[in-house]
Amino acid sequence: MNKLKWVFYLYLVFFNCMAFASSKEAVNMTVDFESAHMLVDILSKDKISDQQLEKLMGLQGIQATIHQTSRFDNGATAEVFKSTLVDVIEGRPNTYDPFRFHKLKDDLLGLKKIITTIENNPQHYINDVRQGISSYSPNNLSIETNIFIVVGGTSDGWAKDGNFYIALQYFKGDYKGLLILSIHELYHVAQPYFYGKSQKPDSSCEKILNQTRMEGIASIVGSPFNVTEGKEYIVWFQQKYKTNLQRISDNFVLLEMMLYRACNDPDVEFDRIYPLGFSGRWNSPLYYVGYYIGNTIEEIKGRDFLISTLKKSPSAMFKAYIDIYKEDKAKDIPRFDESTENIILAL
Repeated sequence: MNKLKWVFYLYLVFFNCMAFASSKEAVNMTVDFESAHMLVDILSKDKISDQQLEKLMGLQGIQATIHQTSRFDNGATAEVFKSTLVDVIEGRPNTYDPFRFHKLKDDLLGLKKIITTIENNPQHYINDVRQGISSYSPNNLSIETNIFIVVGGTSDGWAKDGNFYIALQYFKGDYKGLLILSIHELYHVAQPYFYGKSQKPDSSCEKILNQTRMEGIASIVGSPFNVTEGKEYIVWFQQKYKTNLQRISDNFVLLEMMLYRACNDPDVEFDRIYPLGFSGRWNSPLYYVGYYIGNTIEEIKGRDFLISTLKKSPSAMFKAYIDIYKEDKAKDIPRFDESTENIILAL
């Protein structure tokens, strides 16, 4: 079997006598290590040929890493990827390193170790990831996806076009951290299969609400608080949650400001305001608004009710939250201003 690419087809249906034999869900996953292996190997050398560089640039994992990094840094182009990679390999100083090649080169042994950890028991990894989304997804859910194990860039994980990507350099050997983020990203792949669609998919106004619910519920499903024995990444991830939840009222205000702008300025550029709420550069504040709202609904109305709101349009979850604090005026939870309520209720 090609070491660079493991392909595992897991049909987890009723008659499957392996793990989760009673599940009606079906998960078909492919795990691809090729770009991670090749880039780690190249960074361990002091020269790269034109042929190697061309092959590397053709790999989907590399192309996706470039695209994801460029979302938050316009300078992170394919040409910059190539030029900075060559500089790092050949030992030339370079102060601009958007794909973090210097950090990768300093931790090649650690990267090889965590790749080996997954490769040694990939079915265990896949089973754990699939199990992680089951409590917040329908029993008859069927997913087909590719998992790309990558290195480099400024995002630890992301989902795109029905696949998801995990960047190994962030985990520093914390397998449980890698697993919990994989669950978060697999849930993003699952969401379009059963979440209610936007009434106006091109509306920046509705996009803000949709992104907040998508990231918020994925943050419940892939919560680091579900892990008891994590290492450095889990400790960092838990602290990120705690920091945002300690300032949750401020995060609500940010959502209101972004929503007001998105819903009242016809010339607003969604990609310009998106990073303020959802980029790790600002600690992803709107993830935790969605997380808080989802948790509150589940605590008071139950998980089935929460999932029922997710099957409706993006505004339904927020309307349910408004109903909760209007029904119990003494409840000590953040409330939206009247102008924000009017925006949400009109959607």
